[in-house]
Amino acid sequence: MKTGQLVFAYHGCDVTLRDDLVSGRITELKPSANKYDWLGAGAYFFENDYKRALMFASAAQANPTKRFTKQPITTPAVVGAVLQFDFILDMTTQEGIEEYCLAYEAMVEYLTANGLPEPKNSKANDDDEDIIVRHLDSDVFNFMHQIREKTDQRMFQAVRSAFPQGEEVAPSSAFKRSSHIQIALRENSCVRAWFLPSGAQLMTEQQYEAAEKKLAAAKAAYAAQKPRVRAAPQQ
Repeated sequence: MKTGQLVFAYHGCDVTLRDDLVSGRITELKPSANKYDWLGAGAYFFENDYKRALMFASAAQANPTKRFTKQPITTPAVVGAVLQFDFILDMTTQEGIEEYCLAYEAMVEYLTANGLPEPKNSKANDDDEDIIVRHLDSDVFNFMHQIREKTDQRMFQAVRSAFPQGEEVAPSSAFKRSSHIQIALRENSCVRAWFLPSGAQLMTEQQYEAAEKKLAAAKAAYAAQKPRVRAAPQQ
């Protein structure tokens, strides 16, 4: 990805959050931090892929117990963003892969010295096709960011990578049906604009109030079953 290049990206979310961002009621996304966040802490976007973002929001709404999102989604929607980066860790390049390898080695050394176990990536359920619980990958990126901050190195504004996911589109094909490129945004100043995807409209005041009430009930249910948060290794 070229420095300064404009990127169109999409965030799957509840319809209330979409309208809040586009209307300016709120100006930025809070960073996500859950077991599926394979690129470390950040606000997650699907690069140039509205449909994949909607698939994600719909899956989160249909499977609330899996907690794909920090907050529940009751009405799936997508918000678009124009992003621009000056310094990004791109895991589709050899430079990015080398950065990861160095951080992984340093993290393992730190964990071993402190008698701590190495995190693992795993399937969320035994019958899953993909390994989507990414404790190891997420911890490596978070460890990397911590080291760079403590040593006064330039901080990455985002992490970007391709993720092959889903069933093969044809026997032995390298292409999978749910594959995507994802961006974990770490610096909100990289958002140049929020926009509604083509064909979408802001809700009326009455529609927004109804959607808010529906979401509030779901949040209460979420809070009542809040899981324990696993801490990432600190350096």
